[in-house]
Amino acid sequence: MPLFLWISWRNRGSLRLPARFRSGGRMALLLLLWLITSGIGSLPAWGQSTFDLYGSARASGLADATTGLHGDAGVQANPGLRGFSPSRTLVFYARETYGLSELRYGAVHLGMPVRTAHLSVGAGTFGFEDYREVHLNGGLAAAVPVGTTRRLGLGVNARYHHLRIPGYGRAGALTLNIGIAAQVLPALTLGSHATNVLAARLSGGGDLPQTLAVGLGYAAAESIVVVVDAFKDIDFPLALRGGIELRPVRAFAIRAGATSEPVRFTVGSGISVGPVAADLAAEQHADLGWSPSAALTVSW
Repeated sequence: MPLFLWISWRNRGSLRLPARFRSGGRMALLLLLWLITSGIGSLPAWGQSTFDLYGSARASGLADATTGLHGDAGVQANPGLRGFSPSRTLVFYARETYGLSELRYGAVHLGMPVRTAHLSVGAGTFGFEDYREVHLNGGLAAAVPVGTTRRLGLGVNARYHHLRIPGYGRAGALTLNIGIAAQVLPALTLGSHATNVLAARLSGGGDLPQTLAVGLGYAAAESIVVVVDAFKDIDFPLALRGGIELRPVRAFAIRAGATSEPVRFTVGSGISVGPVAADLAAEQHADLGWSPSAALTVSW
């Protein structure tokens, strides 16, 4: 149970919200609580805190089916795939869930090859004045030869979660995510990505999400990529995710995707000029509306 839900439950007979929650901030917090307890929307487990799953607008446009997606950067990416990346990559990402400023999330990610490995660091923040999460992460990945023609990508990502609610306190925890990716065929990648494998909990007693995803990425042609994931949060039903990316020309991409549990649809586009790429995406939930996101990526 998240820290603030645990506090609310323990004090359910005499709970008094701070005065600042009696304005617009309170409405945003109540929306967070509703999303968390109902299990709907794109917020698994304890709400927006599964931001291991967000970090690039390219992924958002493909319904976050990233387990077998080559060339994507960000904390949401399968750590095992980073070992295949030969370049340095800097990503700035922003998302506004359901069009609410209180549910904004921002992140920065830097990945770079270091000898035979790939090192990554990043940070993210979510929330508003009365509810703030900060995430710090660092990872290491490598692609090891398997036979004479294939490679196996292995990666690990350590992520520190910090939660602050004025008037209630602070809590933190360190989680460990792992990933593996294999080139089954030159155009087909099979991957698996697990988060919080050690079942870490917040220092205040709150649970953190544990998820497992298995997916395929298929480069049908140089201009077509298809991705499919089976995603399971330990507290929620199995969800299927899929997306397709089309590049009518090398510098321009169109993306679309869909998920089950809950049903959501995504669209996106991207344009690249030399080492710089800009991506936009939007996710639609039938009841809660649209969640736009954007990213700027520099590769060198």
